[in-house]
Amino acid sequence: MNHFPQLTPIENKLKQIYQQSLERSLQEPCDREDVMDVLLASYTITNDNNITKSLTTHIDEQTFILENMDISFVRHARYTPAFWHRHDFFEIIFVQNGTCTNYVLGRSIPMRTGDICIMAPDVTHSLSAFHDEDYIINILIRKSTFEQSFFGLLDSDTILSDFFKRTFYQTSEIPYLLFHSENDPVLTDLIERAYAECGQQKRYRKQMVNTLLSLFFINLFRRHEQHIEFSNIHLNSADENLMYILRYMQANFKTVSLKELSNLFNYSERQLQRIIQSATGHTFIENIQNQKMKLASELLIHSTLSVSEISERIGFQSLNNFRKIFFKYFNMTPSEYRRANI
Repeated sequence: MNHFPQLTPIENKLKQIYQQSLERSLQEPCDREDVMDVLLASYTITNDNNITKSLTTHIDEQTFILENMDISFVRHARYTPAFWHRHDFFEIIFVQNGTCTNYVLGRSIPMRTGDICIMAPDVTHSLSAFHDEDYIINILIRKSTFEQSFFGLLDSDTILSDFFKRTFYQTSEIPYLLFHSENDPVLTDLIERAYAECGQQKRYRKQMVNTLLSLFFINLFRRHEQHIEFSNIHLNSADENLMYILRYMQANFKTVSLKELSNLFNYSERQLQRIIQSATGHTFIENIQNQKMKLASELLIHSTLSVSEISERIGFQSLNNFRKIFFKYFNMTPSEYRRANI
């Protein structure tokens, strides 16, 4: 995949129809029925039933993901009319070369080389790539596999995990994340290796591809967390600071205060409350207490520290206050929780 292939017979036919029918604006979002003549004239020249199955407006996992696999790679056919569709799996759109436009509901998302867009399931969208040099890889992932690979990385980061879960599952806005990776060679290499592995009948193929996906997510966050474009929540100028705010809260949850955040990031406390609640679905206090309670429950099970020592370690100045909040979360005292889970 170091060179970009010539147009396939299907793509040549699609391009020919596009150039002969410029007045139809096939590169713009449309209903499938309006372009079905183009799709049938182009995609059926190979007599491949699997290809024609993909022309539906609601694509399920079985269409593209093999029964013995969790992930599939599909190269987007250049010059395919940008018809609306949705699918019941997660999709990563990776622009390896060129440009494309991802249309989601009423919004257009321009993407360039190196951009990575993670789409939640059941989101109606269309993809437009109408240049010979456009090389777009769609990575299709079962929901269960995505949750294990993606959210598994954030298991101990309650604040960040809540933010991303809200992004994909709970927001009424557009559930996607867009990373500008600037054509990162590390990410490109991982995708190329996983793509190649998918096409080979080797032992442990499924496990290898899943492992490469986990490595992809690790490097995506490690190297490009600060390059995420948030379009699912209304944060305006706070976009560029959101991850830093959440990361700071996560790293300093034992002692951080809203006033400290306000001084550090130069927002009013009221602005910060709005930003944090919009991003995570919880207030500042709720986020901090969630993280403290998670750590407290782990220490009660996996350490021999006394309740008093745990209270102090996670940042409570009052033992009584710790016991009160813990009971609110778990409907039992810390001591009862320890006895019930050992």
